[in-house]
Amino acid sequence: MRRGLGLAVVLTALAAAASAGCRASGKLAYRPDELRDLVRARAPEAPPGDVVVPFEISPEHAAAARAIVRDAPSDAEEVRRLAAAMVDPAQFGLRYVPSVTTGAEETMRRSEGNCLALSSVFIGLARAVGLQAYYIDASIRVHSTRWAEDGTTVNEGHVSAMVKTPSGNFGLDFSQLGTIQWYRVLDDVEALANYYNNRGFEMMDRAKAEGAPVDWPEVEGQFRLAVKVLPSFSRAWNNLGVAAARQGRDDEARASYRAAIAHDPKLAAPHNNLGELHLARGEIPDALRELEVAAKLAPSAPHVQYHLAMARLRHGDRAGAQAALRRALELRADYPEARALLAQVGPHGRADDE
Repeated sequence: MRRGLGLAVVLTALAAAASAGCRASGKLAYRPDELRDLVRARAPEAPPGDVVVPFEISPEHAAAARAIVRDAPSDAEEVRRLAAAMVDPAQFGLRYVPSVTTGAEETMRRSEGNCLALSSVFIGLARAVGLQAYYIDASIRVHSTRWAEDGTTVNEGHVSAMVKTPSGNFGLDFSQLGTIQWYRVLDDVEALANYYNNRGFEMMDRAKAEGAPVDWPEVEGQFRLAVKVLPSFSRAWNNLGVAAARQGRDDEARASYRAAIAHDPKLAAPHNNLGELHLARGEIPDALRELEVAAKLAPSAPHVQYHLAMARLRHGDRAGAQAALRRALELRADYPEARALLAQVGPHGRADDE
């Protein structure tokens, strides 16, 4: 396991304008029993042990939170005290680690967790003392997208926490990414979907780090729970498509990628993955269409440029393939496949053997 980083919780004043994506109405916070009932209704086949409430804390931890904020003169001071207690070794003593998504109680037992895990702890503590604490999506696409060695794209979100107080809204940064410039308030249902999506993402990462085969059925189960909990969750639909493709179920993968695109046409990953799927099946016009879209949505992604070059080349557009390969090498100089293909095609508009 990666060693925990010292946790320094940064409180950011969130301007009202930054929350333009916030829901104007609708329920944001759920009681633990309400959230469990919702999951059971949407995913009745889920084993009871897989139904979690990330922000749920024990009565003992709730009592500790109330003791920490006792006599605090304001809501803002309560926020500061709870944030400080999370870092203090004499109290909760939590550490930040980048790839450990756990519920609040497990996070406190381990004394470490990622942004979503630490946010869950804070939200559980804050709600226990009566604060209006919510999850927020502070994803920046470059931070929430990863490219596998074969160019397949998987997505993870950056989830943090915020508190609404009479003196203003405060955002909490656990991963030291800097001031939160953009955010969208999540309800607890969407936060739970992010929990399952991130768990599946981490299972893939962990297997790669350990040099072990990915347990694709288990990974798929997490992504499937994410879309059952939140049917409009585009990132999880994309990842579900990756899991299906890795198990040889191309038609299911195609349907999942299309669902991701339908829910978020601006997400590059499913266009890239669908383009790769078409390319592997020899469906060149379809591959070219999807990869051209992916390249526009993610202009800084070298893998997209490489696969776009392959599609253009197979479509007979040698000059276009060269342009995409040069762009891939601008973005990633140490891209041996792109360099080899460019040498084969010819960097000056002709094949090397001409």
